[in-house]
Amino acid sequence: MSRVQSAGAATPIHISGPDQEPSAAAPAHSRRFEPVDPDRIEFDDLQPAGAPGRAGITDVETGHLTFHGGKVLRSPDVVPVYVGAYWETLDGQRDRARNDAAMAALVKDPGQTGIWKEYGGGPGTTTPSRVIATVTHRDFSKEDVERLVEAHVRAGTFDVSDPERVFTIVLPPGATLRDGEASSTAGLGGFHGNVTARDGHPVYYAVVVYSQRTGGKLNGIDFTGNPVDNITITESHEITEAVTDPDVGLAIRTGDPRYLGWYDDTTPVRRRDGTAVLDGLGRPVRGKGEIGDIPVLNAELEGDSALESVWGRRGGFAFQTEWSNEDGKAELGPGER
Repeated sequence: MSRVQSAGAATPIHISGPDQEPSAAAPAHSRRFEPVDPDRIEFDDLQPAGAPGRAGITDVETGHLTFHGGKVLRSPDVVPVYVGAYWETLDGQRDRARNDAAMAALVKDPGQTGIWKEYGGGPGTTTPSRVIATVTHRDFSKEDVERLVEAHVRAGTFDVSDPERVFTIVLPPGATLRDGEASSTAGLGGFHGNVTARDGHPVYYAVVVYSQRTGGKLNGIDFTGNPVDNITITESHEITEAVTDPDVGLAIRTGDPRYLGWYDDTTPVRRRDGTAVLDGLGRPVRGKGEIGDIPVLNAELEGDSALESVWGRRGGFAFQTEWSNEDGKAELGPGER
């Protein structure tokens, strides 16, 4: 999936050879790429799809990312972009400084970037952050986010000279985010995608919610009880996915799977008792999505609804674990949990 929330998977798709490059007008293929909507996966009312694979407890920590021939960002440049007047307040400035430091650490961290290297990525850089304080919007759809990015690209206020730059949009406290039917008021933490520059090349972005509980209501995903930790965990998820599968947005828009980089579209999704997870149409789900989706979905399948098992600290900063094909597990860095 191109977003982080409390469940996600993908339907099977046609696979091209890893050396085949997608074109702007890709030829016909046998099946459109259509990610399964996590909101349609039935976790609470599972029905067996045939006999379980084996008796007793099933190991649900499974996954395998397949390369589909799309791009990988070899040296990403991350630009944090803070939306709203909050980020110019004293509290906002403190939060911003902490998050800037976390992003500078993330792109150089030997653990996180060690996982990127497994898939052809590598350490990156950061460009100084910026604040767009004039935005007063409080309910952001995916279309709103993309219009914001497109407007700044057209105005020249977003420097898009680096083709591997990722603009990370951080929303202010209380602002909600929607992607189709998914909402931050029901577990959506963020997503990543791209828009198209005037010259036709993709401009990459991620957007994250200021995740916190207020008055007993949760907006986003509260991993730690600390909103800035929640932001950095979500950002590490989205940036890692932008590195390993930057053009998933093109795959979704065009239905062409050859735009995908690394994506799991084959792993059967089963609960610990061996019963198959079904989509809203009652069909067994295969595929667990992108590199950051696999740990989140596996945690859900294990019953870790608080997602306590999917994050840890590197250099004092909170980041999400990511899936390693080499080690066959989710980890903060090669060989680490």
